Amino acid sequence: MAIGQRKTGEYQILGDTTYFIPYRQPPTNPALIIDEKISFLYGEAMLHLGRLSEMTKKLPDTDRFIKAYITKEALLSSSIEGIQTTLLDVFTQPLLTSRPNKETQLVLNYTKALSRSLDMIKKEGLPIANRVILAAHKELMSMGDGDSANPGHFRSLGVRVGSLVPPPPQEVSKLMAELEKFINDNDTLPPLIKAGLAHVQFETIHPFLDGNGRIGRLLIVLMLVESNILSNAALYPSYYFKKHHLDYYRYLDRVRTDGDFEGWILFYLQAIRDSSIDAYKRAVDIQKLIEELSEKIMQDKQFDSNRESRLKALSILFSFPVISINELSTQLDMSYNTANKIITNFVDLGFLSEETQQKRGKLYRLMPYFEVLQREYDI
Repeated sequence: MAIGQRKTGEYQILGDTTYFIPYRQPPTNPALIIDEKISFLYGEAMLHLGRLSEMTKKLPDTDRFIKAYITKEALLSSSIEGIQTTLLDVFTQPLLTSRPNKETQLVLNYTKALSRSLDMIKKEGLPIANRVILAAHKELMSMGDGDSANPGHFRSLGVRVGSLVPPPPQEVSKLMAELEKFINDNDTLPPLIKAGLAHVQFETIHPFLDGNGRIGRLLIVLMLVESNILSNAALYPSYYFKKHHLDYYRYLDRVRTDGDFEGWILFYLQAIRDSSIDAYKRAVDIQKLIEELSEKIMQDKQFDSNRESRLKALSILFSFPVISINELSTQLDMSYNTANKIITNFVDLGFLSEETQQKRGKLYRLMPYFEVLQREYDI
C-alpha cells in the first residue's frame, strides 16, 4: 500500500491558521488498492448485510422493528460524541409532559433526522444531495444546541478538530458539491466502499459547526439504503465505531496524515460486517420473543374470550415499549378499564413492569423487549 506516498489534500495558510483542504474522491496517485484482504472483508460484509436485509423483510411489522434500530443507532452515534442518555429515557419521553433534557432531545432529534432524510430519498425520490444533508442537520440540531449550531446551514466560521483544522468556511460549499457529485455520479467503485470513502471525506470537510460525526455516520446508512444494499435502515454502524472509538478516529486521521485510505476501508468494512451480524442476531431474537409472548397468550385459558384484544395489545407494545394505560386505551380504541385490565394481565404474566419512578401517571415497560435491545452478543 502506498501509505505515506499518496497526497490526500493541500494546506492553505490564512492569517495565523493552516487549513487542510482534501482532494476530491476517489483517491488517486495511486487509486484505492483493493487487495485480497479488502476483497475478503468486502465479501463478508456484503454477505451479512444481505442476511440482515432479508431477515428484516420477514418480520411481521418492519416499521416497528426499524424504529427500535434507528433509536439504537441514535443512542450509539450520540454517545460517541459524549451525549449520554438511555433507551428507557428515549422511549419514555413522548409520554411525558415535561421537556426532555438536552441529551435525550438530541437523540430524539437524530431519529427524526434519519427518518426525514430516508423519506426524502425513498418517498420523494431525491438523490443524496446537499439538500438532504442540510435537512437532516436541521432536524438533528434544532432544539438541541439551538441557533449556536446554525441548524440546516453549512458553517460560516472556522473550526478545529483535534490536530485537524478543516477547510475554511468559504471552501465548504464547493467541497460539499464535489462530494455530492461523487456520491451520485461515480460508479467506479462498489457502493459499499463508496459509502466508506464518502464518510471520511465528509468528516474531513467538517461542514457544520456541530453534529458532523452524527450526520457523517447517518450518511453511511443513507447510502446503503439508496443503493439497495439494505432494504431499510436496519443497521447501526455506530455499534462498532463506539466499541473501537479510538481506532475509529485514528483511522480517519491516518487518511489525511498518511494517505492510508486502505487502512480506513479495512476498519470500515469490519464495522459494517460486525454491525450487520449484531443487528441480524438481534432481529432473530426479537422475532423469537414476539412468537414466545404470543404463544403464552394463545395458551392461557384466561384469555379464551378476549384473546384477540390481548394479541393486538402485545403488537402495540412492540411499537410503544414504554406505555401508559391512557396511551394503550387510545391505541386500541378501547375503554380505559379494558386497557387497565390488559396491562394488569401482562404485569401478572411478567411481560410488563411498572416504572415506579414516575411521579404522575403510571408507566409500564415491556421488559423482555428492552433486554433484547440491550443484549451484548459475542461476535
